[in-house]
Amino acid sequence: MTSAYDATISHDVGTACLSCHNSGGSNSYWWSVAGTVYQPNESDLNPNGTVYLFTSVNGTGTLIAVLPVDAKGNFYTSNLVSFSKGLYPGVKSASGETRYMQSSTTSGDCNSCHISLKRIIVN
Repeated sequence: MTSAYDATISHDVGTACLSCHNSGGSNSYWWSVAGTVYQPNESDLNPNGTVYLFTSVNGTGTLIAVLPVDAKGNFYTSNLVSFSKGLYPGVKSASGETRYMQSSTTSGDCNSCHISLKRIIVN
């Protein structure tokens, strides 16, 4: 299962998704990657963008995954994504702006780090 543009079935925006969506969690869907995208004011959600996972910085290297951001600003997938060597996320808004994380991550639980003061934002 993967998020979809315009879908509204997701919930709990801004929370650490994998705290429930994991093999020991309370939800039947297990995500390998999940998070929430916000507008630059860090409180309004930013729907219908796209999250990319690359093997190198600034959208270079191999593209590992493409995840649609739903109507609630959430993205997620149950497809297996290996973070063992670290991946570099990028996020593109529905209006076309793209931002890249400058360091690699070894976790797909994006909201566990991107909390209220460090949200995933794109204009």
